[in-house]
Amino acid sequence: MGREIERFFAELRKAYEAAGEPTLDAMQRLGGGRSTTAPVLGSSSLSEWLGGVSVPAKASERFLLDLVAYLHQRAALPESGRSGVPVRVHADRALWLSMVRAARKERAAERPGGRPRAREREVRPVSGPVTLPPPPDDFAGRTAELDEVLRCLDPEADGSATATATAVVVSAVAGMGGIGKTALALHAAHQAHGRGWFPGGAVFADLRGYSAQDPVGAGAVADRLLRAMGIPARQLPGTDDGSVDAWQRLLHSLAVEGTSLLVVLDNVRDLGQVGALLPRSPHRALVTSRQALSSLPAHRVSLAPLPPDEAVAVLNTALRAGETDDVRCAADPVGALDLAELCGRLPLALRITAALLRADSERPLAAHAADLREVRSRLDALELDEEDAEGRPLAVRASLDLSYRHLTAESARALRLLATTPGPDVSTASAAAVLDLPRPDARRHLAGLARHHLLTRADLSNAGANAVLSPEDAERWSLHDLVRLYGAEQADRHPPEVAAAAGRLDVRFTELTAAARNCLGSTAIPVPAAHEFGSATQALAWLDAERANLVALVAAARQAGRWRSALTVTSNLHHYLEEGWYGADAYQCGTHAVEAARHLTPADLAAALSFVGNACRLTGRLDEGVERLTEAVGVAGNAGRPGALSSALHNLGLVHARRGDWASAEHVHRLDVELSRSCGDRRGEAMALVALADTHRASGAPQDAVSATVRAAHLVHETADVHGSAMVALSHAQTLLYDGRTPIAALTLLACAVRDFRTTGSQAKVAVASIKLGAAYGARCMVCHGSDAVRWTREGLALAEAGTDQALTAQALHQLGSFLAHTGDRAGARPVLERAVAACTAVGDIERTRAARSTLSHLGKPKKPLICDETPPPGPGEQFDVAEAIETIAGGAPKNLCLVADPVWRALFGVDRDPT
Repeated sequence: MGREIERFFAELRKAYEAAGEPTLDAMQRLGGGRSTTAPVLGSSSLSEWLGGVSVPAKASERFLLDLVAYLHQRAALPESGRSGVPVRVHADRALWLSMVRAARKERAAERPGGRPRAREREVRPVSGPVTLPPPPDDFAGRTAELDEVLRCLDPEADGSATATATAVVVSAVAGMGGIGKTALALHAAHQAHGRGWFPGGAVFADLRGYSAQDPVGAGAVADRLLRAMGIPARQLPGTDDGSVDAWQRLLHSLAVEGTSLLVVLDNVRDLGQVGALLPRSPHRALVTSRQALSSLPAHRVSLAPLPPDEAVAVLNTALRAGETDDVRCAADPVGALDLAELCGRLPLALRITAALLRADSERPLAAHAADLREVRSRLDALELDEEDAEGRPLAVRASLDLSYRHLTAESARALRLLATTPGPDVSTASAAAVLDLPRPDARRHLAGLARHHLLTRADLSNAGANAVLSPEDAERWSLHDLVRLYGAEQADRHPPEVAAAAGRLDVRFTELTAAARNCLGSTAIPVPAAHEFGSATQALAWLDAERANLVALVAAARQAGRWRSALTVTSNLHHYLEEGWYGADAYQCGTHAVEAARHLTPADLAAALSFVGNACRLTGRLDEGVERLTEAVGVAGNAGRPGALSSALHNLGLVHARRGDWASAEHVHRLDVELSRSCGDRRGEAMALVALADTHRASGAPQDAVSATVRAAHLVHETADVHGSAMVALSHAQTLLYDGRTPIAALTLLACAVRDFRTTGSQAKVAVASIKLGAAYGARCMVCHGSDAVRWTREGLALAEAGTDQALTAQALHQLGSFLAHTGDRAGARPVLERAVAACTAVGDIERTRAARSTLSHLGKPKKPLICDETPPPGPGEQFDVAEAIETIAGGAPKNLCLVADPVWRALFGVDRDPT
């Protein structure tokens, strides 16, 4: 390697390292984004520059200068990642040009071509015609897709994609017009032409498959292509079949000569338009279509909406078109990203937005985003009174019109109705209900819309959950935001069919949430046999898959005046949302339910107020919770509805306890116990007693807590309430740990609680029980059970961090850090304890904050060896291996695997009779 080459590579590497070694993607976007005239450079070329493999060609000099300027700017930032003595990065453009040209000259002397290769590639001059429209000036992004297209067009590609097919289909997964199919195809075609891959030429034809004009037939296209290839008009056949035959003869003649040709067929509606036009090797065809063209034997490059960073790059590039110095994207990156999202990351919408902003150079991005945020007028705002180079209107609505008018009446109806469904996606089963069709027929319409790229089949990312669902419930479909808006506009013209579809979806979700509630609790709401779930696991999987849609349906039903549907679905979701730790969803549903219930009966209003009050507790809105629940108590009392009154009292007591007002909590829970007992509601009485026991324990009266829990244990045994049994076990175990007694009983009870809470899908309670199980292992003996204590605490912490209870997360972090420190894992303990200090401080837990800081300060000091302090061998009735039995029960073994000499345990199994 010559001196000039070494100098250039050394300076470039130094600039790269001084900038903190940004990723290739960042350099490709930010470097290239500094100039509208710099050509797009692939990441592989950048890698070869940095690795000293190739010297930038003359055509890449503008990109190199922009890249060096970017690296120089990044090196000056404090977060660039540099350390040690600052490195000077040359920013003199003339110096860099001098260096790269000297290196290129030296490389040419060493090996012609400027780039060492195992086999030099002949670049043949293009002698054939080139009728490609100009490439779009504002093209940006699509790096991976562009590379994929070019690999397939490359006549010397080694991959198998072109070995079995001679056409590349560029189609859009999100599917609507404006996704950027033509722009990508033209950009790739011009690059292929520039590399000399097709000496026979590169020809283009717009088939108008989706256009306001009539589609162009194969014969007319062949005639146009023959003219483009220079065939004199007097030699052209006079018929369509003759033109197609002449086109194929020309392709064959060029192939025999070894002269390859690139054919770009744009805006194809179906295979019938292009099947007779496609060339065979060595030629290549590049086809764009809104249809999937699934019967075409071709390699497909699917275009989805742009990634957020590429969408911003398109917006920025389009804003700076015409050598303008528009810095609004750079000055307001948050506003630029907001605009990109509101445009659905659709290139057409982004370019329209940029054109509107260019016409108003003083308008802030945030102000334009505010206009687009108005959903019903968004499509109006994404429109220009102009046409593109191919004569197509620059409007998202007009582009979607072209797809919509090619649908059958049945498919158009399906699109309209699916666009009105609430939530981010729809299952095949729900779509069948909305469309009022048998499931096979509904799926046929869904698949047809997907082939038109107006619907997307969602990835089934959660394979474990989907495995227990029916295929129709597991399979899900989604609409791009702008397609949904367009479909909703069309639906506005058909109000009766929209109202009927909404009613059918209400019925489906009402019945299925009731069936799930039956599986997860002790209710027995009548539901059709077809909507019953086979197990709690299946019910949970369905609720998890549909949660966002159910929450959206509650809002939609309330807004449309379907009061009963909004309230009933919310009521059916009560247990799932609370126990799954979905506090924000519970609050949203509860708020809508209250508004709906004000149009219904007082009992309905009391139930809704109680639900939203409890959601306030889950989300930390404690003052609002007291206000809502106090109103619920009054409404239920005046209406003479003891069940609703009991629920309101129970939740009000929990909110008082969360606020630390133990006296008020105890008073309210005692009222609830007396009310439930007088009404014969044994399950309600049991839960009231558990809440009362928790209040006694927290206020320093553990013996009173035990008395209340024993009575609750008898009640849940009588009612065979699985969830209630787990609540009793958890409460009593915490009392035992609080009182420092009988750790073995606490371990066993907590194992049962973990098992039963898992069965009923109570993630919040599983987290609490797991953390307490870790504490119980630690209380028994850290020498013998330290690893178990750490493991269970980690499991509980992971669940707590996924939830909304920050106090529980802080508690778990402190417990885990302390256990790691006790077991000698100081390296692991330090970061956990540091997080614990921050978390405990944030929630105002002064005692744990001090304890965590104290443990941190003693980490580096010598420790005395731990001595086993496990209690003596268990007495009669407790002869078993503790750890093995606990793990077995928690894993799903029968709870009566062992017997423990504890009054609550014995009451849960009915060993002792209820003294009352």
